[in-house]
Amino acid sequence: MFQETVGYKPDDHHCFPFAIGLALLPSPSEPDTEKESPLAEAVTYNLNEPGHAGDFYTDLEAYTNLVRLAGFIQLGDEVDEYHAFVIKNKVEVPRSREEYLLELVITGVLVKNYYSKATRTGTISTSLLDGLYKLRREYESIKPYVDRLRGVLSYVLLEKKSSPVPYYSLRGFNRLLEWLSATGEFKEEVIRLRQWMGLYSTKDREHFNDLARRTVSFAGYFERKGDEYMGKYVCNVSHFLQNDLGPHKFREDYFFVARGRNEYFMNMFGAEIMNRQMRESFRKMPHKAVLLPTCMRIEPKDGCKAKDDGKELVCMRCNGHCNVGKVSTAMRKHKVKAYLIPHSSGFSRFLSKWENTSDTGLVGVACILNLLTGGYEMKRLNIPAQCIFLDYCGCKKHWNPGGTPTALNTDHLVDLVS
Repeated sequence: MFQETVGYKPDDHHCFPFAIGLALLPSPSEPDTEKESPLAEAVTYNLNEPGHAGDFYTDLEAYTNLVRLAGFIQLGDEVDEYHAFVIKNKVEVPRSREEYLLELVITGVLVKNYYSKATRTGTISTSLLDGLYKLRREYESIKPYVDRLRGVLSYVLLEKKSSPVPYYSLRGFNRLLEWLSATGEFKEEVIRLRQWMGLYSTKDREHFNDLARRTVSFAGYFERKGDEYMGKYVCNVSHFLQNDLGPHKFREDYFFVARGRNEYFMNMFGAEIMNRQMRESFRKMPHKAVLLPTCMRIEPKDGCKAKDDGKELVCMRCNGHCNVGKVSTAMRKHKVKAYLIPHSSGFSRFLSKWENTSDTGLVGVACILNLLTGGYEMKRLNIPAQCIFLDYCGCKKHWNPGGTPTALNTDHLVDLVS
Protein backbone atom coordinates (compact mmCIF):
# COMPACT_ATOMS: atom_id res chain seq x y z
CA MET A 1 0.00 0.00 0.00
CA PHE A 2 1.02 3.59 -0.48
CA GLN A 3 1.81 4.65 3.06
CA GLU A 4 1.99 8.32 3.94
CA THR A 5 4.85 7.74 6.37
CA VAL A 6 8.35 8.79 5.43
CA GLY A 7 10.74 6.00 4.53
CA TYR A 8 8.08 3.47 3.60
CA LYS A 9 9.20 0.98 0.94
CA PRO A 10 6.66 -1.21 -0.87
CA ASP A 11 7.02 -4.98 -0.87
CA ASP A 12 9.20 -6.26 -3.72
CA HIS A 13 6.34 -8.18 -5.33
CA HIS A 14 4.42 -4.91 -5.52
CA CYS A 15 7.31 -2.72 -6.57
CA PHE A 16 8.51 -4.69 -9.61
CA PRO A 17 5.27 -4.88 -11.66
CA PHE A 18 4.33 -1.40 -10.59
CA ALA A 19 7.67 -0.02 -11.86
CA ILE A 20 7.15 -1.80 -15.19
CA GLY A 21 3.69 -0.29 -15.48
CA LEU A 22 4.98 3.18 -14.75
CA ALA A 23 7.61 2.85 -17.45
CA LEU A 24 4.93 2.08 -20.01
CA LEU A 25 2.79 5.10 -19.17
CA PRO A 26 3.32 8.56 -20.69
CA SER A 27 4.44 11.36 -18.43
CA PRO A 28 2.22 14.38 -17.93
CA SER A 29 2.87 17.30 -20.24
CA GLU A 30 5.31 19.72 -18.66
CA PRO A 31 4.04 23.19 -17.72
CA ASP A 32 5.18 26.13 -19.82
CA THR A 33 6.67 28.48 -17.27
CA GLU A 34 6.76 31.36 -19.74
CA LYS A 35 2.99 31.35 -20.16
CA GLU A 36 0.52 32.95 -17.84
CA SER A 37 -1.42 30.79 -15.46
CA PRO A 38 -5.16 30.29 -16.05
CA LEU A 39 -7.56 32.57 -17.87
CA ALA A 40 -9.16 35.30 -15.82
CA GLU A 41 -12.59 33.64 -16.03
CA ALA A 42 -11.24 30.34 -14.71
CA VAL A 43 -12.44 30.76 -11.14
CA THR A 44 -11.13 27.40 -9.96
CA TYR A 45 -10.09 25.37 -13.00
CA ASN A 46 -9.23 25.83 -16.67
CA LEU A 47 -8.87 22.94 -19.10
CA ASN A 48 -7.27 25.28 -21.64
CA GLU A 49 -4.46 26.24 -19.29
CA PRO A 50 -2.08 28.38 -21.38
CA GLY A 51 0.56 26.24 -23.02
CA HIS A 52 -1.61 23.12 -22.70
CA ALA A 53 -4.76 23.82 -24.70
CA GLY A 54 -5.96 20.48 -26.01
CA ASP A 55 -3.75 18.41 -23.68
CA PHE A 56 -6.34 17.81 -20.96
CA TYR A 57 -7.96 14.65 -22.29
CA THR A 58 -4.57 13.14 -23.17
CA ASP A 59 -3.30 13.84 -19.65
CA LEU A 60 -6.52 12.49 -18.13
CA GLU A 61 -6.17 9.24 -20.05
CA ALA A 62 -2.60 8.81 -18.81
CA TYR A 63 -3.56 9.68 -15.22
CA THR A 64 -6.47 7.25 -15.30
CA ASN A 65 -4.29 4.45 -16.66
CA LEU A 66 -1.73 5.06 -13.92
CA VAL A 67 -4.31 5.08 -11.10
CA ARG A 68 -6.03 2.01 -12.52
CA LEU A 69 -2.75 0.08 -12.61
CA ALA A 70 -1.66 1.15 -9.13
CA GLY A 71 -5.16 0.66 -7.72
CA PHE A 72 -5.45 -2.94 -8.83
CA ILE A 73 -2.01 -3.68 -7.42
CA GLN A 74 -2.84 -2.16 -4.05
CA LEU A 75 -6.60 -2.71 -3.69
CA GLY A 76 -7.30 -5.44 -6.23
CA ASP A 77 -8.06 -8.07 -3.57
CA GLU A 78 -10.73 -5.83 -2.06
CA VAL A 79 -12.22 -5.15 -5.52
CA ASP A 80 -12.44 -8.90 -6.20
CA GLU A 81 -13.86 -9.65 -2.76
CA TYR A 82 -16.62 -7.09 -3.24
CA HIS A 83 -17.36 -8.37 -6.74
CA ALA A 84 -17.79 -11.89 -5.32
CA PHE A 85 -19.95 -10.49 -2.49
CA VAL A 86 -22.22 -8.74 -5.00
CA ILE A 87 -22.72 -11.95 -6.98
CA LYS A 88 -23.27 -14.16 -3.95
CA ASN A 89 -25.74 -11.81 -2.25
CA LYS A 90 -27.35 -10.44 -5.41
CA VAL A 91 -26.71 -6.89 -4.24
CA GLU A 92 -26.97 -5.54 -7.79
CA VAL A 93 -26.21 -6.47 -11.36
CA PRO A 94 -22.43 -6.97 -11.19
CA ARG A 95 -20.42 -4.10 -12.63
CA SER A 96 -16.83 -3.85 -13.82
CA ARG A 97 -13.73 -4.08 -11.63
CA GLU A 98 -12.85 -0.53 -12.74
CA GLU A 99 -16.10 0.82 -11.32
CA TYR A 100 -15.52 -0.93 -8.01
CA LEU A 101 -11.98 0.46 -7.91
CA LEU A 102 -13.45 3.92 -8.54
CA GLU A 103 -15.71 3.44 -5.54
CA LEU A 104 -12.73 2.62 -3.35
CA VAL A 105 -10.99 5.77 -4.62
CA ILE A 106 -14.11 7.78 -3.78
CA THR A 107 -14.19 6.15 -0.36
CA GLY A 108 -10.58 7.03 0.33
CA VAL A 109 -10.93 10.65 -0.79
CA LEU A 110 -14.17 11.30 1.10
CA VAL A 111 -12.98 9.55 4.27
CA LYS A 112 -9.75 11.58 4.08
CA ASN A 113 -11.66 14.85 3.64
CA TYR A 114 -14.75 14.47 5.80
CA TYR A 115 -14.58 11.52 8.23
CA SER A 116 -13.40 13.72 11.09
CA LYS A 117 -16.11 16.34 10.46
CA ALA A 118 -18.77 13.65 10.19
CA THR A 119 -17.92 11.89 13.43
CA ARG A 120 -18.09 15.22 15.25
CA THR A 121 -21.57 15.95 13.88
CA GLY A 122 -24.65 14.74 15.73
CA THR A 123 -27.16 12.44 14.06
CA ILE A 124 -30.00 14.85 14.81
CA SER A 125 -28.23 17.51 12.76
CA THR A 126 -27.68 15.22 9.77
CA SER A 127 -31.25 13.90 9.94
CA LEU A 128 -32.67 17.44 10.01
CA LEU A 129 -30.62 18.59 7.01
CA ASP A 130 -31.28 15.41 5.08
CA GLY A 131 -35.00 15.95 5.63
CA LEU A 132 -34.79 19.53 4.39
CA TYR A 133 -32.90 18.40 1.30
CA LYS A 134 -35.63 15.88 0.48
CA LEU A 135 -38.26 18.58 1.07
CA ARG A 136 -36.68 20.97 -1.43
CA ARG A 137 -36.56 18.24 -4.08
CA GLU A 138 -40.19 17.26 -3.56
CA TYR A 139 -41.72 20.74 -3.44
CA GLU A 140 -40.22 23.01 -6.08
CA SER A 141 -42.27 26.04 -4.99
CA ILE A 142 -40.62 26.26 -1.56
CA LYS A 143 -37.11 25.42 -2.73
CA PRO A 144 -35.73 29.01 -2.45
CA TYR A 145 -36.92 29.30 1.16
CA VAL A 146 -35.68 25.85 2.14
CA ASP A 147 -32.32 26.57 0.52
CA ARG A 148 -31.84 29.69 2.62
CA LEU A 149 -32.58 27.74 5.77
CA ARG A 150 -30.36 24.85 4.71
CA GLY A 151 -27.53 27.25 3.91
CA VAL A 152 -27.45 28.60 7.44
CA LEU A 153 -28.01 25.28 9.19
CA SER A 154 -25.55 23.36 6.99
CA TYR A 155 -22.67 25.66 7.83
CA VAL A 156 -23.55 25.85 11.53
CA LEU A 157 -24.18 22.12 11.99
CA LEU A 158 -21.87 20.39 9.51
CA GLU A 159 -18.77 22.56 9.20
CA LYS A 160 -16.43 21.22 11.86
CA LYS A 161 -12.71 21.61 12.29
CA SER A 162 -10.94 18.45 11.13
CA SER A 163 -8.64 16.57 13.48
CA PRO A 164 -6.42 13.47 13.16
CA VAL A 165 -8.35 10.19 13.09
CA PRO A 166 -6.84 7.60 15.46
CA TYR A 167 -9.21 4.79 14.47
CA TYR A 168 -11.75 4.11 11.73
CA SER A 169 -14.93 2.25 12.60
CA LEU A 170 -17.96 0.97 10.73
CA ARG A 171 -20.12 3.24 12.87
CA GLY A 172 -17.95 6.20 11.90
CA PHE A 173 -18.21 5.27 8.22
CA ASN A 174 -21.99 5.18 8.51
CA ARG A 175 -21.88 8.62 10.16
CA LEU A 176 -19.81 9.80 7.20
CA LEU A 177 -22.48 8.61 4.75
CA GLU A 178 -25.14 10.42 6.79
CA TRP A 179 -23.03 13.60 6.76
CA LEU A 180 -22.44 13.39 3.01
CA SER A 181 -26.14 12.87 2.42
CA ALA A 182 -26.98 15.86 4.62
CA THR A 183 -24.88 18.20 2.47
CA GLY A 184 -26.99 17.33 -0.58
CA GLU A 185 -23.87 17.19 -2.76
CA PHE A 186 -23.09 13.45 -2.86
CA LYS A 187 -26.43 11.78 -3.59
CA GLU A 188 -25.22 9.27 -6.18
CA GLU A 189 -21.90 8.58 -4.46
CA VAL A 190 -23.71 7.76 -1.20
CA ILE A 191 -25.99 5.28 -3.01
CA ARG A 192 -22.96 3.32 -4.14
CA LEU A 193 -20.95 3.53 -0.94
CA ARG A 194 -23.93 2.32 1.08
CA GLN A 195 -23.87 -0.90 -0.93
CA TRP A 196 -20.36 -1.57 0.38
CA MET A 197 -21.73 -1.51 3.94
CA GLY A 198 -23.00 -5.06 3.42
CA LEU A 199 -19.46 -6.33 2.91
CA TYR A 200 -17.98 -4.07 5.58
CA SER A 201 -20.47 -5.35 8.17
CA THR A 202 -18.97 -8.84 7.82
CA LYS A 203 -15.57 -7.58 8.96
CA ASP A 204 -14.30 -7.23 12.50
CA ARG A 205 -13.17 -3.86 13.86
CA GLU A 206 -9.49 -4.31 13.09
CA HIS A 207 -10.11 -5.51 9.54
CA PHE A 208 -12.31 -2.52 8.76
CA ASN A 209 -9.83 -0.08 10.33
CA ASP A 210 -7.04 -1.58 8.22
CA LEU A 211 -9.09 -1.36 5.03
CA ALA A 212 -10.05 2.25 5.72
CA ARG A 213 -6.43 3.20 6.37
CA ARG A 214 -5.28 1.57 3.16
CA THR A 215 -7.95 3.32 1.09
CA VAL A 216 -7.04 6.66 2.68
CA SER A 217 -3.36 5.95 2.03
CA PHE A 218 -4.12 5.20 -1.61
CA ALA A 219 -6.17 8.42 -1.75
CA GLY A 220 -2.99 10.24 -0.74
CA TYR A 221 -1.11 8.62 -3.63
CA PHE A 222 -4.07 9.39 -5.93
CA GLU A 223 -3.88 13.06 -4.94
CA ARG A 224 -0.11 13.32 -5.38
CA LYS A 225 -0.31 11.84 -8.87
CA GLY A 226 -3.28 14.09 -9.56
CA ASP A 227 -1.14 17.09 -8.75
CA GLU A 228 1.57 15.76 -11.06
CA TYR A 229 -0.66 14.96 -14.04
CA MET A 230 -3.70 17.22 -13.65
CA GLY A 231 -2.65 19.90 -11.15
CA LYS A 232 -1.97 22.54 -13.81
CA TYR A 233 -5.66 22.52 -14.73
CA VAL A 234 -6.90 23.23 -11.19
CA CYS A 235 -4.26 25.69 -10.02
CA ASN A 236 -6.84 28.30 -8.98
CA VAL A 237 -8.68 26.01 -6.54
CA SER A 238 -6.43 26.77 -3.58
CA HIS A 239 -6.65 30.52 -4.22
CA PHE A 240 -10.43 30.32 -4.35
CA LEU A 241 -10.63 28.37 -1.09
CA GLN A 242 -8.31 30.78 0.68
CA ASN A 243 -9.70 34.06 -0.65
CA ASP A 244 -13.19 33.65 -2.14
CA LEU A 245 -14.97 31.08 0.00
CA GLY A 246 -16.13 33.58 2.64
CA PRO A 247 -19.25 34.86 0.82
CA HIS A 248 -20.51 31.27 0.48
CA LYS A 249 -20.70 30.69 4.22
CA PHE A 250 -24.32 30.23 5.27
CA ARG A 251 -25.27 29.63 1.63
CA GLU A 252 -26.77 26.41 0.33
CA ASP A 253 -23.84 25.82 -2.05
CA TYR A 254 -21.08 26.08 0.56
CA PHE A 255 -20.17 22.37 0.57
CA PHE A 256 -20.23 22.33 -3.21
CA VAL A 257 -17.77 25.17 -3.83
CA ALA A 258 -15.61 24.31 -0.77
CA ARG A 259 -14.37 21.06 -2.26
CA GLY A 260 -10.61 20.61 -2.54
CA ARG A 261 -8.27 19.70 -5.38
CA ASN A 262 -8.41 15.97 -4.69
CA GLU A 263 -12.18 16.02 -5.30
CA TYR A 264 -11.59 17.66 -8.67
CA PHE A 265 -9.20 14.80 -9.45
CA MET A 266 -11.78 12.30 -8.14
CA ASN A 267 -14.40 13.67 -10.53
CA MET A 268 -11.97 13.71 -13.45
CA PHE A 269 -10.91 10.11 -12.84
CA GLY A 270 -14.48 9.01 -12.15
CA ALA A 271 -15.90 10.57 -15.29
CA GLU A 272 -13.16 8.94 -17.40
CA ILE A 273 -13.84 5.51 -15.85
CA MET A 274 -17.59 5.88 -16.40
CA ASN A 275 -17.05 7.01 -19.99
CA ARG A 276 -14.91 3.97 -20.70
CA GLN A 277 -17.49 1.60 -19.23
CA MET A 278 -20.44 3.09 -21.14
CA ARG A 279 -18.73 3.96 -24.43
CA GLU A 280 -19.66 0.82 -26.34
CA SER A 281 -23.35 0.92 -25.40
CA PHE A 282 -23.44 4.64 -26.19
CA ARG A 283 -21.98 4.12 -29.65
CA LYS A 284 -24.59 1.49 -30.49
CA MET A 285 -27.47 3.93 -30.00
CA PRO A 286 -29.03 5.06 -33.31
CA HIS A 287 -29.89 8.50 -31.90
CA LYS A 288 -27.82 10.83 -29.74
CA ALA A 289 -28.47 14.06 -27.86
CA VAL A 290 -26.25 16.47 -25.94
CA LEU A 291 -27.41 18.13 -22.71
CA LEU A 292 -25.86 21.58 -22.29
CA PRO A 293 -25.99 23.76 -19.17
CA THR A 294 -27.49 27.21 -19.67
CA CYS A 295 -24.35 28.78 -18.20
CA MET A 296 -22.91 28.33 -21.70
CA ARG A 297 -25.30 30.75 -23.39
CA ILE A 298 -24.29 34.33 -24.11
CA GLU A 299 -27.78 35.81 -23.75
CA PRO A 300 -29.51 36.26 -20.39
CA LYS A 301 -32.49 34.05 -19.66
CA ASP A 302 -35.02 36.58 -20.96
CA GLY A 303 -33.02 37.10 -24.17
CA CYS A 304 -32.43 33.45 -25.06
CA LYS A 305 -34.72 32.22 -27.85
CA ALA A 306 -34.46 28.53 -27.00
CA LYS A 307 -37.86 26.85 -27.28
CA ASP A 308 -39.40 25.30 -24.18
CA ASP A 309 -41.72 22.36 -24.84
CA GLY A 310 -42.38 21.77 -21.15
CA LYS A 311 -39.60 19.25 -20.66
CA GLU A 312 -36.51 20.80 -22.20
CA LEU A 313 -35.16 23.87 -23.89
CA VAL A 314 -34.10 23.35 -27.51
CA CYS A 315 -31.43 25.70 -28.91
CA MET A 316 -32.58 27.73 -31.93
CA ARG A 317 -29.03 28.84 -32.89
CA CYS A 318 -30.09 32.48 -32.70
CA ASN A 319 -26.64 33.92 -31.97
CA GLY A 320 -23.48 32.94 -33.80
CA HIS A 321 -21.35 34.11 -30.84
CA CYS A 322 -23.20 31.97 -28.29
CA ASN A 323 -21.34 28.85 -27.18
CA VAL A 324 -24.60 26.92 -27.03
CA GLY A 325 -25.37 27.97 -30.60
CA LYS A 326 -21.89 26.96 -31.75
CA VAL A 327 -22.23 23.50 -30.22
CA SER A 328 -25.78 23.12 -31.53
CA THR A 329 -24.63 24.01 -35.05
CA ALA A 330 -21.73 21.54 -34.86
CA MET A 331 -24.07 18.82 -33.57
CA ARG A 332 -26.63 19.45 -36.29
CA LYS A 333 -24.10 18.22 -38.86
CA HIS A 334 -24.07 14.89 -37.02
CA LYS A 335 -27.87 14.79 -36.57
CA VAL A 336 -27.51 15.30 -32.82
CA LYS A 337 -30.01 17.54 -31.04
CA ALA A 338 -28.77 19.98 -28.38
CA TYR A 339 -30.90 20.55 -25.30
CA LEU A 340 -30.37 23.09 -22.52
CA ILE A 341 -30.58 22.09 -18.87
CA PRO A 342 -31.36 25.10 -16.65
CA HIS A 343 -29.35 23.88 -13.66
CA SER A 344 -27.89 20.70 -12.21
CA SER A 345 -30.71 20.59 -9.62
CA GLY A 346 -33.14 20.01 -12.50
CA PHE A 347 -31.00 17.32 -14.12
CA SER A 348 -33.00 14.39 -12.73
CA ARG A 349 -36.27 15.76 -14.08
CA PHE A 350 -34.78 16.16 -17.52
CA LEU A 351 -33.30 12.66 -17.49
CA SER A 352 -36.64 10.97 -16.78
CA LYS A 353 -37.60 11.15 -20.46
CA TRP A 354 -34.72 8.82 -21.37
CA GLU A 355 -34.83 6.34 -18.48
CA ASN A 356 -34.30 2.78 -19.78
CA THR A 357 -33.96 4.15 -23.30
CA SER A 358 -33.20 1.67 -26.06
CA ASP A 359 -32.50 4.12 -28.87
CA THR A 360 -30.84 7.31 -27.54
CA GLY A 361 -27.41 7.97 -26.13
CA LEU A 362 -26.88 11.12 -24.10
CA VAL A 363 -23.83 13.33 -23.69
CA GLY A 364 -23.92 15.14 -20.36
CA VAL A 365 -21.95 18.39 -20.11
CA ALA A 366 -21.10 19.93 -16.75
CA CYS A 367 -18.35 21.49 -14.68
CA ILE A 368 -15.89 19.12 -13.05
CA LEU A 369 -17.60 18.91 -9.67
CA ASN A 370 -20.97 17.94 -11.17
CA LEU A 371 -19.90 15.44 -13.79
CA LEU A 372 -19.35 12.27 -11.75
CA THR A 373 -22.71 12.56 -9.99
CA GLY A 374 -24.41 13.14 -13.33
CA GLY A 375 -22.65 10.18 -14.94
CA TYR A 376 -23.62 7.93 -12.04
CA GLU A 377 -27.25 9.01 -12.31
CA MET A 378 -27.41 8.28 -16.03
CA LYS A 379 -25.85 4.86 -15.40
CA ARG A 380 -28.37 4.14 -12.63
CA LEU A 381 -31.27 5.09 -14.94
CA ASN A 382 -29.91 2.77 -17.63
CA ILE A 383 -29.15 5.55 -20.08
CA PRO A 384 -26.18 4.92 -22.41
CA ALA A 385 -24.13 8.06 -21.92
CA GLN A 386 -20.86 9.89 -22.19
CA CYS A 387 -19.72 12.91 -20.20
CA ILE A 388 -17.66 15.92 -21.21
CA PHE A 389 -16.29 18.70 -19.01
CA LEU A 390 -16.92 22.39 -19.34
CA ASP A 391 -13.56 24.05 -19.98
CA TYR A 392 -14.04 26.27 -16.92
CA CYS A 393 -16.79 27.23 -14.47
CA GLY A 394 -18.50 30.60 -14.62
CA CYS A 395 -22.16 30.41 -13.61
CA LYS A 396 -23.70 33.17 -11.50
CA LYS A 397 -25.20 30.76 -8.97
CA HIS A 398 -21.91 29.38 -7.69
CA TRP A 399 -18.79 30.94 -9.16
CA ASN A 400 -19.02 34.35 -10.81
CA PRO A 401 -21.59 36.95 -9.65
CA GLY A 402 -21.37 38.63 -13.06
CA GLY A 403 -21.58 35.36 -14.96
CA THR A 404 -19.09 34.21 -17.59
CA PRO A 405 -20.41 32.12 -20.51
CA THR A 406 -18.77 28.71 -20.24
CA ALA A 407 -17.47 26.59 -23.11
CA LEU A 408 -16.39 23.07 -24.01
CA ASN A 409 -13.99 21.32 -26.34
CA THR A 410 -16.17 20.96 -29.46
CA ASP A 411 -13.63 18.74 -31.23
CA HIS A 412 -13.74 16.27 -28.34
CA LEU A 413 -17.55 16.37 -28.36
CA VAL A 414 -17.62 15.64 -32.10
CA ASP A 415 -15.32 12.66 -31.51
CA LEU A 416 -17.75 11.32 -28.89
CA VAL A 417 -20.82 11.47 -31.10
CA SER A 418 -19.16 10.44 -34.39
